[in-house]
Amino acid sequence: MKTLNRFAVLTAAALFLFSPLLARPAAAEARAAIVFESNDISVDVPEQNEQLTEQIRSIYKKAKKAARKKSFKGKCGYYVGLQLQKLGINKKYVGSNGNRAFDIYKDKTETSGGYSITAYPAKNYTLKEALEAIERDDPHARNILVGFEKGTSKAGKKYGHVMFIHGIENGMVYFSDSYAQTVDGKRYKEGEPIVCSIATFAQRYKKYKLDGVIHFG
Repeated sequence: MKTLNRFAVLTAAALFLFSPLLARPAAAEARAAIVFESNDISVDVPEQNEQLTEQIRSIYKKAKKAARKKSFKGKCGYYVGLQLQKLGINKKYVGSNGNRAFDIYKDKTETSGGYSITAYPAKNYTLKEALEAIERDDPHARNILVGFEKGTSKAGKKYGHVMFIHGIENGMVYFSDSYAQTVDGKRYKEGEPIVCSIATFAQRYKKYKLDGVIHFG
């Protein structure tokens, strides 16, 4: 009996000493699973809407052909006006300086092409708030004009700036501008499709003085 008791004690002591080592593989597997799940989450990024990016490329080409110009730099109102015409939002070309673009549409209810107009003036919304409000009302929003009373360049401070967003999809803004832009560390040529989050878009243009946002529904 004493021999059996002594064996039981030794066995219990051995299990106590080696239990941390036995537990390590299970813990390591758990950590590996967490890392794997974390990696899954990190790569779960919305795919770009190819239809929207192709539309931006196509409309830019059509606008350049109609304008017979090599570049729209310094002519943001011209570029946006041509985009609105080519998309059928306006039946005829309507252009203006950037600081007048929002005012053209803010008091109207419909465009000549039959698109409804909803205005988001700067006195009631920040740029980020306006785009988020549009997305809440329409998760697949299209055709958004952003008018700035003032830009950051010498000409921009005098004439303002205007740009056109082709769509908002999965919280991502699809747009181009009338001059080269750097967004999220990447350089984009004039008219090239740019895709970024609403927050990044608002951050990029935070130094511009907003006039208002128009949604053509």
